[in-house]
Amino acid sequence: MNPTRVLTVGAYERDNFGDLLFLLLTERYLTGCDVVAAAPFAADMTPLLDRRVVALGDALTNRETDVIWTVGGQVGGTTPESALRMSKSPAEYDVFRDTAPTSPYIPTPGAFPRNAGAVSVLNSVGLTGARVLPPHVREEVVEVLRTTDVVSVRDRESSGFLTRLGVTHTLAPDVVHAISLLEPYDPDPGSDIAVVQFSTRLLERFGHARLARNLVRSKHLGGLRLRLVMAGTAPKHDSVEGLERVAERVRALDPGREVEVLTDRRPLDIVRQIREARIVIGTSLHVRIVAAAYGLPRVTMRRVKPTRYAAHWDDQMPFDVRIGDFEDAVGAALAAGARPEVRTASERLSRLADDNVRAIAQRVAELVERGSDVERKELAERRQRRHGSIASRREACAVATDGLRAELAEARRELELSRAEVERLSRKVPIMRRAR
Repeated sequence: MNPTRVLTVGAYERDNFGDLLFLLLTERYLTGCDVVAAAPFAADMTPLLDRRVVALGDALTNRETDVIWTVGGQVGGTTPESALRMSKSPAEYDVFRDTAPTSPYIPTPGAFPRNAGAVSVLNSVGLTGARVLPPHVREEVVEVLRTTDVVSVRDRESSGFLTRLGVTHTLAPDVVHAISLLEPYDPDPGSDIAVVQFSTRLLERFGHARLARNLVRSKHLGGLRLRLVMAGTAPKHDSVEGLERVAERVRALDPGREVEVLTDRRPLDIVRQIREARIVIGTSLHVRIVAAAYGLPRVTMRRVKPTRYAAHWDDQMPFDVRIGDFEDAVGAALAAGARPEVRTASERLSRLADDNVRAIAQRVAELVERGSDVERKELAERRQRRHGSIASRREACAVATDGLRAELAEARRELELSRAEVERLSRKVPIMRRAR
């Protein structure tokens, strides 16, 4: 019997800690399957993932697959343009723009006849951004959601969005919580390490010097070695340069303090760095989730995505923290880490995440086992029919839009001519007055 062919879809065409972990952990639940990793754009990710990532559109066009599995992330509102900005340099933008799918991480099976009947999964996703997509894109994404076999979201807002659409789904913790079950480790409560991660944008907002002062002056962090880690080096994520500036400031303020900027980029290496800490401070959702998985004290600074997530799943450790409240938050996290009920809550999240993915994998196996029965063929036909209808409307709108753009360009040209004529006449009038 041939192994089940699974096309895993995610944002692993770029260096982003959480997205790469999604792939590596999801694969653990697909033992015996033929797994191919696909992203909107092909990329050589050998240094980080030991593989090349294929282009999603090419994979769905040229290769039959049994399962299309989006592995996680805030995928609802992502457009080809935003995916490009996070993945490619400006110089590469035009090359990739025309090859990206309508929704980079929520593929449309009906657009690919060879795979219109494939079992489809969306797991650990955030979907609320779909509400503000351009109308033609939103229509396609909503139709895909309604015909996806298994949908599991990680935040209440996405759950509410799907409920209003009438889409059956589950609400479960992010799959990365399960890492403590897949990669067991007993943290050392006496560790002398503090792990710190800050995105480039928030570092610029807070100031490198200000963060360094908070780290050095913190009584709760006194005596701890500082490890500065990155949750991603893709555009608009973290940077070595930013963390080096913080480290330099720390050394200037406290010459005896041990501070190191870690540059390892392989996801599981970063996990090992995090789980060796006494406390973890950062801005990344998945840095927090890994810390939670291993029951570590954790502080997350003010940022929408981790705040939304922590408020529902992980509210016993500080989150949505302002830089002015840094020291109090660190003290609160260390105190909370000593409470048994907090550790029990973290263990529960890991079990819930693990149970959820195992249930999804079991459901997928059952659907694949059924093969292309009547119900599956009807679903494939509906997907293709609905996609064809949406694509036709989009094409008609594009033609109308092109016409309007041409008319607007002509109107602008005429306006410029009129302005030039007014300026010519305005220069002529004073000359006529002087002649009188």
